[in-house]
Amino acid sequence: MTARPDDTDPLAPPALPLAGIRVAEWSRSLAGGYAGRMLCDAGARVVRVGDREASPALGSALGAYLHGGKVAEPGGLADVVALGADIVLLELPDAPDAAFLAGFGAAAVVVITPWGLSGPWAGAGRPSSELTIQAESGSLSLRGLPNRPPLMTGSSEGLWVTGAMAAAGAVAALQGGRAHRLVDAPLLDVTAYATNLFLDVGASVTGEAPEPPRARNRLNPSVEPAADGYVGFNLASAQNHEDFLVLVERPDWLADPQMTSHQGRYERYDEFTAAVRAWTRRHTVAEIVERASAFRIPCAPVHDGRTILDDPHTVARGFYQPNPSRPGFLEPAPPFLFDGARPRRGVESPPAVAPPPDAGQSRPREPEPSDDTLPFAGLRVLDLGTWWVGGYVGTALGALGADVVKVESTRRVDGSRFLGGLPATHDHWWECGAFYLGANSDKRSVTLDFSTPDGRALLERLIAGADALIENYAPRVLESAGLDWDAVHRINPRLVLHRMPAFGLSGPRRDMVGYAQTVEQFSGLCWRTGYPDADPHNPSGPADPMAAANSLFALSSALLTARRTGRGTLVESPLAEAALVMAGEQVITWTATGVLLDRRGNRDTVAAPQGVFPTAEPERWVALTVADDAQWRALADLAGRADWAADARLATADGRRDRADELEAGLAGWTAGQDRAELVDRLLAAGIPAGEVRDGRFVHDHPHLAARGLYRPVELPWAGTVPLPNLPVRAVSGGWDHRRRPPPLGEHNTEILGEELGLDEDRLAELTRATVIGTVPVGVA
Repeated sequence: MTARPDDTDPLAPPALPLAGIRVAEWSRSLAGGYAGRMLCDAGARVVRVGDREASPALGSALGAYLHGGKVAEPGGLADVVALGADIVLLELPDAPDAAFLAGFGAAAVVVITPWGLSGPWAGAGRPSSELTIQAESGSLSLRGLPNRPPLMTGSSEGLWVTGAMAAAGAVAALQGGRAHRLVDAPLLDVTAYATNLFLDVGASVTGEAPEPPRARNRLNPSVEPAADGYVGFNLASAQNHEDFLVLVERPDWLADPQMTSHQGRYERYDEFTAAVRAWTRRHTVAEIVERASAFRIPCAPVHDGRTILDDPHTVARGFYQPNPSRPGFLEPAPPFLFDGARPRRGVESPPAVAPPPDAGQSRPREPEPSDDTLPFAGLRVLDLGTWWVGGYVGTALGALGADVVKVESTRRVDGSRFLGGLPATHDHWWECGAFYLGANSDKRSVTLDFSTPDGRALLERLIAGADALIENYAPRVLESAGLDWDAVHRINPRLVLHRMPAFGLSGPRRDMVGYAQTVEQFSGLCWRTGYPDADPHNPSGPADPMAAANSLFALSSALLTARRTGRGTLVESPLAEAALVMAGEQVITWTATGVLLDRRGNRDTVAAPQGVFPTAEPERWVALTVADDAQWRALADLAGRADWAADARLATADGRRDRADELEAGLAGWTAGQDRAELVDRLLAAGIPAGEVRDGRFVHDHPHLAARGLYRPVELPWAGTVPLPNLPVRAVSGGWDHRRRPPPLGEHNTEILGEELGLDEDRLAELTRATVIGTVPVGVA
């Protein structure tokens, strides 16, 4: 990366994009604490109001990580108003009074609650826990193993993603009009969006029926035992499937259709798994990763909080750093870089950079937006993003007002088009992929093969007129096309280039192929998800939305700088590093205390008992959490267990944890045979957090989420009417809801290349014949 003309002392900390921004934080859990952590890392001055007792994690090493660098101020919730901050973060147990929220004036106010600021459950005092929110979100129903209870994720993933989305929403809201500055960040909405893999969209596209329930299965292959640990695989393409059979020395299966598809392998699960593990157990983790990488099969070591510290990639990138305020433990670094530099904690950021006096092509400082202006109205974004991460960032920018142009090639379409949709015999089947439809609203579509001279020339013309370019290819893709940062910056000095590679732009794993499952395995998220007596289990989902939220935050912050100064920025936010943050408690705990956190199934380290239990109908489960001794007494009374109430050894959470097996068996016997909905109502009435384990395929019909409008019915050209999600964190005004359906491939070629770039019909036809542009993927009949 070439130094900028306005760079001065290379040893001085760079001006961070949120320098000069004032934040008031009232947080009571990981979600609010991490939102403030992100704002602080990007240069804002964060004042955290409240006392130590209000946040049990504050005195722990995890609390020191979440709240390090913030200014602590004693006081109550009313004192937050008096701070006069630019951004206000409020984490509350339920929806507050509307008059209270109106007291913050022009500030961007983000409110984190379990159920949101509207809907039938908002403001009703409905008790909740992380487990019951995961249950209601639909994500439990398809995670786990057959014949065992559904399984929650093990690293509070929903809380982390909510915090990251809340921080991104705050920075975006700050750039819009006052009408859109109150932002709703509900844990349920975010968890449903982040952990369901768009199964609800896919079920609608394919016309699935609720009965029978879909079986729970681990990915196959997934986490497998090696000679010296565990290794993880993720077969993301047909080529991966075939290459994997060669890797494990079973080329004879290449002619067997069952063994080259996920569904077929489930039908012969025991046979396939035995063969895979017979091979993996003969090799070390390092050997397997090296051999798989030669085939470009997504593969990674399955790390824990101890082994990740020695991984050559995290070491080379300096990702784990000493906590600056409480020496003695390591913590994750900020998972984003600006102009090649990672923000340094414990170092005060200089003031925000003013526009250079000879701004040349720079835009003047923008005036204060009118009240109804969307945050990114007037900005042009080139979206080269793929799959969930790239898709979400672009679709969020579109919902927030930007003109987003999605760029694909007919030779290399977004792979999300092929996942979770209709068979290849269906008309335009590539337009019906659940992942594509779920994460690509509010965009226009153009196709350009920029590996050709004509395609690259057209892309350069689009770059010259854009404000941002986002991409999450492997690093070599842009670089081999001659479009690295220096080249892009020469074409357009005011453009923000946002790169989201799997493992980053540097380090020994730089060129490794990686998807969400890969980085979940690598980061330690798999290590903590699973039954205590079984192998690690992929959380299957949250790494992508966490990386997407992290990326949207970093990009929104860089756009704030660009609008202030007219100067572009290179932003880097690797998929793996976002996952490493979610798994960061393992490293923090290991280095602070020497305790290695492990899998605990559906149990909790504080609440007891906690679990998922059967009811009268098969696969109709109920989740419940006993968070304190009063709730335990209420549960014992409700279950008619006077012996539990009278047993002094069960009067404390520690005593109940010691007898968890016994209590869970007793609860399962009591819940079995009861109507699920009625049982949940009785538990809630007794003050006990409880929830139905909803079917993730039909969560768009959830009574609360449907009333809140999280999903909207959209008429699609080839998939019919499908409920597609709005942003899970969005302005109360409704202004951030989606306005455009996902575009078919190349739908806007004529509009953008013809009308906007001036290509005539003959030239467009010539480019189509050369497959530089088109509307059908190459190779599709």
